[in-house]
Amino acid sequence: MDRVLVERAQGHQLSKRYDTCCIETTLADMTADRRGDGKTPGRPRDGRIDAAIIAATRELLLQTGYSALSLSAIAARAGTTTAAIYRRWSGKVHLVHEAVLPEDTIPVPVASGDVRSDIRALVETTRRLFDRPEVRVALPGLIADTVADPHLHSLMIARLAGNLTEFEHRFGQGRRDDDALPMLAEVVAGTAIFRILIRNDAALDDAWVGAMTEMITERWPAG
Repeated sequence: MDRVLVERAQGHQLSKRYDTCCIETTLADMTADRRGDGKTPGRPRDGRIDAAIIAATRELLLQTGYSALSLSAIAARAGTTTAAIYRRWSGKVHLVHEAVLPEDTIPVPVASGDVRSDIRALVETTRRLFDRPEVRVALPGLIADTVADPHLHSLMIARLAGNLTEFEHRFGQGRRDDDALPMLAEVVAGTAIFRILIRNDAALDDAWVGAMTEMITERWPAG
């Protein structure tokens, strides 16, 4: 009987230590957040925590794949808590979106005066984005989940579109006002995405860059 009571007491103390540890970790996250930009709860504060979470997400995507990826595993790898993740992102889909499609997803190349060079630079930038291993792994599941979320779907379209409308206007290739996605995003990013969806190991190499460049520039003016 005494032994049972001792074991229960020890278990109770272990439980209290565990709870205390979790509380301290959460408070540490909140304190680190407050040391950042001082914004209200729910927004990113401490860039170090953000970077650790993003890095952990990319690493675990390669280890577990998109479907098996969990926020608890990401938090453990990043040395933080799921609460800290939810203060920054709405959930797994939003977090993975930010990890693989950063804000400046397809930067527009500086005008060189030569349409072929500018388009090749744009296609090469797109190739580097979609040829990253974590993007190839995440993309099929991420697209399916993103399309089901109107807010994230709009965010993805905006990321892919970037400043491509302005780039197209350089060469007199403006589109209708109701077109949310520039033609270049449809053609270049759309082709890269389709190749990955059809076959995950499909090559996005120099030959692909050259073929895409030729296909686009043969219909565009020389500048």
